[in-house]
Amino acid sequence: MIRPRFAFLGILLLPGGMAVASAPVNPPALFEPLPADRARVAEQSTLHRRIRAEPSSLNPLLMFTAVDAEFESLLWDRPVVLDAGMNWRLNPRVAVDYTESSDHLSAVLILRSDLRWHDGAPLTAEDVVFSWRRIMDDRVVARQARTGADQIADCVARGPHAIHFRFKNALPTNPWNTDFPIVPRHLYGPAAEADPTLAAAEESVRLNRHPVGNGPYRFVEWLDGQRVVLERWEDYTDPKPAFRHIIFHVIPDNHAALLALESGHIDETPLTPQQFARETDGARFAEAAVKLRGPGWTTYYIGWNLRGDAPLFADARVRRALGHAVNKALIIERVYFGLFTEATGVFHADSSVGGSEAAGSVFDLRIAGELLDEAGWMRDPEDGWRYREIMAGDGASRRLRAAFTLNLPQGSQTAPAVAEIFQQDLRKVGVDMTTQVLEWSVFNERNFNGNFEAYFGAWTSGPDPDDAWNLFHSTARANGRNYTGYASAAADELLARGRATFEPEARREAYRGLAEVVRTDEPYTFLVSAPTLWAFSKDMRGVENSPRGPSLVYPGVRGWWREAK
Repeated sequence: MIRPRFAFLGILLLPGGMAVASAPVNPPALFEPLPADRARVAEQSTLHRRIRAEPSSLNPLLMFTAVDAEFESLLWDRPVVLDAGMNWRLNPRVAVDYTESSDHLSAVLILRSDLRWHDGAPLTAEDVVFSWRRIMDDRVVARQARTGADQIADCVARGPHAIHFRFKNALPTNPWNTDFPIVPRHLYGPAAEADPTLAAAEESVRLNRHPVGNGPYRFVEWLDGQRVVLERWEDYTDPKPAFRHIIFHVIPDNHAALLALESGHIDETPLTPQQFARETDGARFAEAAVKLRGPGWTTYYIGWNLRGDAPLFADARVRRALGHAVNKALIIERVYFGLFTEATGVFHADSSVGGSEAAGSVFDLRIAGELLDEAGWMRDPEDGWRYREIMAGDGASRRLRAAFTLNLPQGSQTAPAVAEIFQQDLRKVGVDMTTQVLEWSVFNERNFNGNFEAYFGAWTSGPDPDDAWNLFHSTARANGRNYTGYASAAADELLARGRATFEPEARREAYRGLAEVVRTDEPYTFLVSAPTLWAFSKDMRGVENSPRGPSLVYPGVRGWWREAK
């Protein structure tokens, strides 16, 4: 079990010098594993979780947001799992064997023979083949699921429980490329015949809101804007999870979520830095909850539109200039209360290919101004803004001001504060930035469709650096997560080299080269790296932190429990 490296109890001094114990951070009881003696466990209790927005879909082929992932990990079991140490391994509750050929161009996956869907129908190799074919159908918007699955050349059932994979190339990631979402063919097959998108027709919509999975929990209810309810599947193969029900409460506002935790309406919520540092040391919080702080691989960044819709960002010198105008040290101090660190680039310093990247852009408004001058964005002495003559499509020129809108996700307490500091420094170099706050689903859709000038985002690194393909390869501009539209022959070549070699040092060299290319091109300005900051009700047990947080690894929420009264 990975546990944070520090644990302590705080003391809060009230006026007059009276000391009150504040909420403990990383108390040992929080990490106590699920006991073999289930008599100790409150197995009929309900876990109340907080989500900041509704899922985009409950069809795992269509899922792509962090909120979606919380449901995917509970409603479905897949042949491969990722543990808290960021290691991929075969899931014994789904698969009994995976054998790859010596040339790494084919493999056979053997499923358990007793697998069932929640409706009682058998889960077979045909479901796996059907799901892969739907993922690879361009009419299905499989934004996340297609990554990796697109490296499979063919997928064929060999009897009811064996799947033969043929790969396009010999890749070190091929075992994980077979780990794609699986849906029941007997339900989605007829739906796909009527609606190949699996998203538009009435039956598709119904299935995507009332899923049938094979995981430890089954779907009960989705009440728009309020909650999604899951129930433990009692036919699930042991070990069964501890909670009978999980209710996901939709609470976009962080302050409201903290109040809900303190009042006992929810059992857990991530914390903002301000909440962790300033708003959780009172007696009310200490009576109800404890805090978790641990390492994380989440990076906050600003993405620049390079698709041709924003002329300001067409020149890499401009993007680097904007990077030099970000005062990361001040942002960490004022917005993140010293809890975050400066981001160094594509890969987290603690990852297998991190640790050697050059530091991100140094805050220097003089350099920012010089780069803008070099790129032809000159300051007007009368109004102080920068302008450049831009050729229009009709051959005429027009004078364009250095101005853009930064999209922010609704519900974030820190993004507006970061933007305000950035905005003030941009004005000093003659660049005008405004902000626009968007509801979460609208924010995500605009990013996916490239409908933005700039956006404030975050991603969490995966266990293998090949994940960067979906973010930086030119082919990922269409259905991947390369929202900025970044295209670089050098980046593509390095990604291909890292994907193709089995030699660890050669892979590290390729991905570190990629990090340097991206740093120079700056399609994103990397801001800060975030730790895990979380709060749990005092009676929660079985929590295990990871670089991806406490819930999105295996066993994650399945291992959480509460002591029987």
